[in-house]
This record gives sequence, structure tokens and C-alpha cells, in this order.
Amino acid sequence: MRYFLIPALTAFLAAQTIRVGVDLVSVPVLVLSREGRVVPDLQPADFHLFDNDVPQAFVLDTSVSPLSVAIVVQANQDVRAYLPFIAKIGNAVDALLIGEAGEAAAVVYGDEVTVAKPFESGDLSLALRKLAPDGRNARAIDAGMRAIDLLRARASNHRRVLLYIGQPADHGSESPLDELRDAAETYNVTIHAVALPEIGKTFVSDTFSLQGLSSRSDRGGFKAGTDLGRLIPTVARTAAAAQSADPFSVLAAATGGTQLHFREQKQLEDAVAILGIELHSDYVLSFTPKGTGYHTLRVEVDVPGAKTHARPGYRLTTN
Repeated sequence: MRYFLIPALTAFLAAQTIRVGVDLVSVPVLVLSREGRVVPDLQPADFHLFDNDVPQAFVLDTSVSPLSVAIVVQANQDVRAYLPFIAKIGNAVDALLIGEAGEAAAVVYGDEVTVAKPFESGDLSLALRKLAPDGRNARAIDAGMRAIDLLRARASNHRRVLLYIGQPADHGSESPLDELRDAAETYNVTIHAVALPEIGKTFVSDTFSLQGLSSRSDRGGFKAGTDLGRLIPTVARTAAAAQSADPFSVLAAATGGTQLHFREQKQLEDAVAILGIELHSDYVLSFTPKGTGYHTLRVEVDVPGAKTHARPGYRLTTN
């Protein structure tokens, strides 16, 4: 594992995390320049937020807030060759995703769904090193529901993140996909995925590299490789993605997350690093919602050529 990435990135991430108010809808927004760099130092006047196409007054919060991250890992016979890779990333996840103020839980799925590490106790690296294949089923949706149960109980000032590591498919879950999507939209959970190849299906590994800081003159930041178009999708989600049979694509599209792909150890490590930069480079816009049901969201910025990446909507209930 390339631990030389960790000290520099940890310092960067600690300075970039955002906090969200308890009674507000929070909208994490990643802003990328036309060159694919994170755009820093934006002010409230640079943003425009629309809820159901209606402009909203909002607060741009840039103070430090911890992350609550539930790692949901497939561990069955289909991915047994990849479990040694996954077992080695605990330290990188702690340093690059969680940070000093954050917390992590681990949920493992195969024939059964098990909480390998709760938020309140245990060691993430140890939990991942103990992974062992369990049967042939892959109850990804049931595992996601269990993870959201854990996340919804976390402190209200924490940002809630669910990270899948596994094949983009479900076999054997009792819960339907739309129930998981609705729960994520209701409880402000952003879902990301690092996807493994499925046997017999076309698969293209993503490749990533961290190219350092660009100059302030072009409003630069970390540049994440040359294939950023695949790495971080823009806010414009296609109907085809929303209707995909791939549960990871559906969930990432619905919650403003990212799906990455890997086949080798290095690609997994780089994916963790890039997701860390994405999560901790977000601006967070918060506002008071009105009305129940599903609301669409749109965020625009007054930066020429820039694109925003945010979840396309949220669900407000009477509970």
C-alpha cells in the first residue's frame, strides 16, 4: 500500500470538511473547473440553489464537521480473490475518508448480513482483515438497509456516507432497491461504490492519479487524473442511469455519489484516495425545506466553465 499519500492528503482533508445544520436539508456540492480541478474558495454569492426549480435562500457552511461512514463489503465466493485486497485498505480508509474527527462502521454481506464493526467500538482495519467468503448470495440491498439503520442514529451534525465495495449486483435480498434508495434520500445518506467486475460481463478498470496542487491563479486544487469524466459524474444524471439494473448506479445517481471500478490493489487504493478528496472538498449548502414528498435539487455556480456535482433530490417525510 502506498502510505506516502496519507500525510499530505490527511492535512488537506482536515482543512476542507464541511458542517451541516441539524434541522436543515444539506446539499454537499463538488465544484470542478473545466480542467477537472476542484474549485476552492467560493462564496455564497457564487452559488444558486433550486428546490423543485424554486430559488432557495441557503447557508454555505464551511466549518469542520465529522463524517460517519458505513463501509458495506461483499464477502462471498464470487469475490474471494479480491478479499485480500480489501483487507489491506483499513488504514487508508481511516486516514483518507474518515479523518481524525470521523467514525466508521463495517457491514459485511454474502449469504448473511453482519455488522463486523459498529460505530461505537472496534477497529476497522482488524474487521477488514477478518473478511472471509460466505456462500454464493450477495445481499447488497439488505446490507445497505442495515448500514442506513446505523447511520440514521449518528449525531445530527455528522455527514452520512455509505460506501459499497463489491460487485454491482444483488442476489438474495429481501428488501427492494427502491426502499433503500428512498431511505437514503430521507436520511441524507450519500452512497458511493467501488465496484468489482462480475463474471462474464464487460468491465473496464478506472485509473486515477493525484497530480498535486495547481496554482491559485487558475482557481485550482487537486487534479484527479486525466479521466475525471468517468471518475466524478456531473450533476446532470441521465434517465438511463436512473433506470439501470445496476443497483450501485441507481443509488449513486439518486444520492449524488460516485461509482468507481477496480481490478487491482493499486486501483482500489487510488479509488479510496480520490473518494476522500471528493468527500472532503464538498461545499455544503443548507436550507429549510417546505412540503413533503420527493423534491428535485439543482445547484449552479457563477464560475465560467465549472460543473457542479450534487445529489439530484431528497425525500421529506412527515415522521
